[in-house]
Amino acid sequence: MKSNIWYISKYANISLFGASTRQASFCKEFAKAGHNVRLITSNSSHLYSSLPEFESRYKDMENDGYTVTWVNTLKYTKATSIKRFLSWFWFEFFVLMMAFRKQYEKPDVVIASSLSILSVLSGCFYKRFYKAKFIFEVRDIWPQTLIDLKGFSHKHPLIWLLSKVEKLGYKYADKIVGTMPGLHKHVEAVSGLGSKVEFIPQGVDLSFYTDEQQDVEIDYIERYFPQDKFIVTYAGTLGVAYALNYIIDAARELHKAGNTNIYFSFLGSGLEKERLQKLSSDLPNVSFAPRVGKNQVLSVLKCSDLLLHSFKMEKVFEYGISPNKFVDYMYAKKPILCMFSGYPSMLNEANCGEFIPSEDSQSLVETVIKYSQMDKTGLDVLGENGYQFLVKSRNFETLSKQYMELFK
Repeated sequence: MKSNIWYISKYANISLFGASTRQASFCKEFAKAGHNVRLITSNSSHLYSSLPEFESRYKDMENDGYTVTWVNTLKYTKATSIKRFLSWFWFEFFVLMMAFRKQYEKPDVVIASSLSILSVLSGCFYKRFYKAKFIFEVRDIWPQTLIDLKGFSHKHPLIWLLSKVEKLGYKYADKIVGTMPGLHKHVEAVSGLGSKVEFIPQGVDLSFYTDEQQDVEIDYIERYFPQDKFIVTYAGTLGVAYALNYIIDAARELHKAGNTNIYFSFLGSGLEKERLQKLSSDLPNVSFAPRVGKNQVLSVLKCSDLLLHSFKMEKVFEYGISPNKFVDYMYAKKPILCMFSGYPSMLNEANCGEFIPSEDSQSLVETVIKYSQMDKTGLDVLGENGYQFLVKSRNFETLSKQYMELFK
């Protein structure tokens, strides 16, 4: 049965403006299945620098068989700016105002995808007044993320407000979709409604890797990824949540021990980059490569031997992770090591690497040495395992079928 689907997510994007996000990929698959789909997002984000500029309140465009509605909202540049939070309210107000615009068909299904968590309010509104089915998609657990990673007090007014919104979403959503495998435990603890949760992880748009990839310049690779070393690469945001100083500690220990074979490359940018560069300025086995476009990341990852991810030891991560980074890593056909002490998934399921304890540089040293001593065939088998798991179990075509079962 054909339905009108509204997928609301302030930070969604399409490839034309920098990246095709999870929401865009699902919208593409929903449209292919015959649904009338509208992705509603904002032209204000600290994540992308080339979003559309326009003077009207809304801008509609067609993309991959569905409609994208851009909402013109308050602009900001820093992730920690108060304007960022004000832009959440701005965005949500004008999503609600779409109910009074005749050109917008009323939805049968509303997916409110965090972040911003305030999209819960739009989901509740359209469920209450238009009898739409409301699906609350949780990609980050808010406000727990602010408490654990930003040091906010439980008594802070913003935390109080977001906690109320979170519980409202859990209570009134017909279904709760989590990208992390243990979300049901958190929802049960907060609201007693863990039975509503469906696990639909991050997926892979295979066409992005087959049709849109480009190679970086050879001198870039030669400068930051020396091919006579065993290269361990972290690719992504250099942020506080990832406890990257423990990687620097491991590199320092290896250097002191006289191990000249193992080399750590950081690829990306973020608030922690300058601090990490200063911390490692005396280490010859560490480099920081400039950020490249998402359509070039694969060519860089393929020049590495082991791909690395890391997370702080915080409550918000107890319920599992499903990072986009794992998708890139697995498609690159490289073994993966993750410093993570929460609910495990993907790496263990795919048998393409392993988890080691968070914030444990000694464990990282020992495990990296172990991988560096493996023969190429063994490393290639692990990489191929991850690739096969990804393309068979985590492609958006497969995941969208699971998602569309929730529309019924």
